[in-house]
Parts: sequence; C-alpha cells; structure tokens
Amino acid sequence: MPYRVIAALAAAGVADTAYLTAVKLLHLSPACPLTGGCADVLTSDYATLFGAVPLAFVGLAAYAGMGALALRGAAATAAGDDAAEAPLRTAALAGGLAMASCSSFLLYLLATQFPGETCPWCLGSAALSFSIAGAALSGMRMRELEDAAAPGAGVVATTLLLCFVGLGSPDGSLAAGGSYDLDYAQPAVTTQSPPNALSLAERLREGGARMYGAFWCSHCYDQKQTFGAEAMAAFPYVECYPEGLHKDTKPADVCLAAPGGLTGFPTWIMPDGQQLIGEQSFDQLEKALDKALAASGSAAVAS
Repeated sequence: MPYRVIAALAAAGVADTAYLTAVKLLHLSPACPLTGGCADVLTSDYATLFGAVPLAFVGLAAYAGMGALALRGAAATAAGDDAAEAPLRTAALAGGLAMASCSSFLLYLLATQFPGETCPWCLGSAALSFSIAGAALSGMRMRELEDAAAPGAGVVATTLLLCFVGLGSPDGSLAAGGSYDLDYAQPAVTTQSPPNALSLAERLREGGARMYGAFWCSHCYDQKQTFGAEAMAAFPYVECYPEGLHKDTKPADVCLAAPGGLTGFPTWIMPDGQQLIGEQSFDQLEKALDKALAASGSAAVAS
C-alpha cells in the first residue's frame, strides 16, 4: 500500500480545505485562480452540510484522518507488523472510496447547479480524492479487492446517500416540495447595523442590485442579520414567496423573470446581470457592485 503517497495527497487536501474552512468561517472572499466563478460556488448553500456544518471543514477532517491513517500504515509497514497493517489497508480503501464518492456528487452539483462556473479549489480537491482512492486501490491484492467489493459498494452507496440528504435540498433549492404549507411571515431582523451597512444597502439599491430570497430561507435571514435592522429600510430585497409557501406555489413573477434565472436563495443580482449565490460579505458585494457600475459607465461613455 503506497501509504506515503496517500499521506502526501492528504496533506495537500488539508491545505486546500483548511484555507476554504477559514474563508467560510471568517466570511472572507476566496481567491479564485484562473477564474472568478468559485466565489459563487463556495459561498452558496451547497457549501454547507445539513445547513450547519461548512463542507470544507468536513473535507478538512477527512483529509486529516486519511493522512493520520496513512502515516500509521507507513510506520506499521516499516516495522514489518503485518497484523497491525492489515486493517489499515482496509480502512485506507474505505476512506478513499468515500472521499471519491463524495467528490463525484459534488462535481455533479457543480455541473448542474452552477453551469458555466469553474471552481479550481473544488476541482483540485476532487482530483486529490480520486488520487487517494486510486492509490488505495493500487495497493490492494486481487483477493483483497474481491473480498472488499461488496463492502466497498456499501461505502459508496452510504456516502452518496449522506451527500444527497445533507446537500441535495438546501434552502437554495427552488424545488420546494408540495408538502410544505407555510403562511407568509417575514422574521424580524434583530441585530444592530454595522457602521457601513446602511451606506452599502443604499448604494446597492440605488445602483440597481437586488437580493432575491424567501421568507423561509435561513440563509436569506442570516444575510439580513448581517446588515442589521437599521439598514432594512434601504435593503434591496425581493421576496419570491409573498403569498406563502403552499402546495403548487410558484415563485413571484418578478423572481421567475430575474436575469439569468434563479437556482438558489439568496441570490444577489448585480446591475450587469452577475449572480452571487448564497450569503455574501460586504467586501464581496462592494466589489461586485463597483465592477458592474464601472462596466455600465464604460458602456455609457462608449455610446
């Protein structure tokens, strides 16, 4: 079993996911090498497992666990302790399959929920996961692979099920099922507005930016809480379910006609049509607004 290779891959994964975890927890704007689309992906509802745990943190724990397992396996191999090494081989294979299965599901979400977007951090993590799984498979003997076929299929199925349950239907989904029956009730914003919140809300509204959301969306409420109560009078919010959420309820016409269409809540749409899906930091919103206004100014001068 190439434990040292697995440990090196896991170390790279730790670095990747540790950065993304810090970005998520500190509400920073992620660096997006080669493309600017990763911010929309990494700040969306799909970046949180079960609506509470940052997905990057889960990945960090998985890579750290795999790295520790690989180092222990390398030590057992060097010591010639076959009895201690044998279960570590099985664990490495199970972990690799679980990580590769989760990455496959996430790539599916990236392709279907964020068409046209590229997320180098996501693709890099997926490549590391597949490489770890491949390394683990290459280190197994044929008889071991035959014995592990059925348990391995169970690991894959269980992982995909957990991903579907934890990520398949976040608040961002517009496919609110007919089993819901909620009367419209907009929760009150209770936080005090930070010093720059009111001016930013006014700039966003005057510049033509809008945040599309739903009263039942926890992430929409969290975004409002970030701005605070005093900024709500100027906050550029568009409610997509003003009549409540009942069987066969459709979003309001203004939301159905939103530029580019809506795939999640909250969705910020800038004056130039750029979409920012999920909660955004003040810095992200200011940069997107400045970019949109600069583009419209350049177009006006050119005409």
